[in-house]
Amino acid sequence: MSSEKKSLVRFVIIYIVSTIILLGIGEWFYYKLAKESLIKEHRVMLISKVDKFLENKVKQKGLANLKLLKNMAIYKNGYLIASNFTPPKLDFSKEINIKDNKIYYIKKLIRPFGIVYIVTFECFHNNLLNRLIIFNVFALIFIVFIAFILGKVFLAPMKKNIEDLENFITDSTHEMNTPISVIMSNIEILEIKGIVNKEFDRIKNASKRVSKIFEDLKFIRLNHNTKKEIIDINLKQFLLERIKYFEIEPKMELEDISIKIDKEDLTRLIDNLLSNAKKYSNKFIEIKLNREFLSIRNDGKIENIKNIADKYVRENKNEGGFGIGLYIVNKICKNYGFDFNIKNNNGVEVKIRF
Repeated sequence: MSSEKKSLVRFVIIYIVSTIILLGIGEWFYYKLAKESLIKEHRVMLISKVDKFLENKVKQKGLANLKLLKNMAIYKNGYLIASNFTPPKLDFSKEINIKDNKIYYIKKLIRPFGIVYIVTFECFHNNLLNRLIIFNVFALIFIVFIAFILGKVFLAPMKKNIEDLENFITDSTHEMNTPISVIMSNIEILEIKGIVNKEFDRIKNASKRVSKIFEDLKFIRLNHNTKKEIIDINLKQFLLERIKYFEIEPKMELEDISIKIDKEDLTRLIDNLLSNAKKYSNKFIEIKLNREFLSIRNDGKIENIKNIADKYVRENKNEGGFGIGLYIVNKICKNYGFDFNIKNNNGVEVKIRF
């Protein structure tokens, strides 16, 4: 995933989560207040119903009117003495009980013969939760849409900068091709003629470094358009040639094996591994090759091990470079189905399983 897409995804996630949290807090307060208001409305109706019952009871001097009113029950000293429904277990210390989507109102009366409780109820039609759920579904769709639009708007400048950078790299790669080829060709001619001294070695090493950077940039920008020529390559012999090219003297345990791969891809793979091993080691480099894996280890250490293979990530900014070496290695490994792993193991160990 590109940095632009990662930034867009992060923005959308942060926006959606923060908006949902704020919306949820507001809905919680709304639900609480609306529920209390609904309970108060039911309470007023139930009080009126009980008052009507008591008024009729006085007029009729008995409990005959109990049959005329729905959902009424009378308790005396905690015992049910009359009812036209089956009441659940209630908490008589509370005026309002809510059970099984029903709201129960309890009227307490103190009489000479004891305490009387008159209980009645109505169905508690609380559709607030269902309405909030429906609202949240539509709100979430709207929030995601707005987040995506805002993300596109806010990240547009970054997208343009990335595109400008990529275009600059592409144009620079194209312009560098001819002069670098001329420099490397003339260095080979001078070597053949025997014109070698300290200054020449410096020019040669600097040219190798520029050539490697150029080839890495070319790989990133143009590799997907190049035609691959998959051939059998003796990996041991190839390693020895590149080790000689980088002028390093590692400890080696190399088996004679071959793999099927494009030569240019293998060059980029091995050159980046050897270049990093040389650049970040103090004195020790160890290379192991067998039919299962290639391992290159040095005596350095990587602090940012998690993201070290990402594009433009450098462990030590003082060493220069673009931070694309291990990104290229990882990309090539994925293309050929190799398993790429890097870890701190008595130094830094890069292991590629075939």
